[in-house]
Amino acid sequence: MPYTKRAIAHPRMVDKLVLLCPAGVGTQKTSFAFMALFNLLLGEKGMDRLYRKVNGGKPIPQVMIKYQKLIGKKFNFRRAHVPLFSDAELTQLTMPSALFVGLKDVMFHSLKTAQRYRSLVPNAKVNVLQEAGHTLIDLMDDILSFLQK
Repeated sequence: MPYTKRAIAHPRMVDKLVLLCPAGVGTQKTSFAFMALFNLLLGEKGMDRLYRKVNGGKPIPQVMIKYQKLIGKKFNFRRAHVPLFSDAELTQLTMPSALFVGLKDVMFHSLKTAQRYRSLVPNAKVNVLQEAGHTLIDLMDDILSFLQK
């Protein structure tokens, strides 16, 4: 969210913007907090199941799983709802932008995020990845292609 906030506050300083499953654009899923709490109570097996769901149920490289677990152990997650940017704030994003969301995201409502962004940000390239969750991988070529245009 800090990059989106910066782009809104200083749009002339941002040439292009790429957002991956951004917070503050679409609503959160309240069910995620309950799912996370339940899985945390199950120890290591529960954590593995939670990360698999966050990743859209598909396998991801082991190095990413280790990284996610490290974050999970050391990071103090936000317990309150993430505030949404207002329509007026999002319309400040006049630079070319690309939004990537995973349809199987367990944390945010992907389709609502994509629809809201598309309707408020006219220069947006919106990408809804059908088989992806909240963790988006293998997008380097797509992102570089967008940035180099």
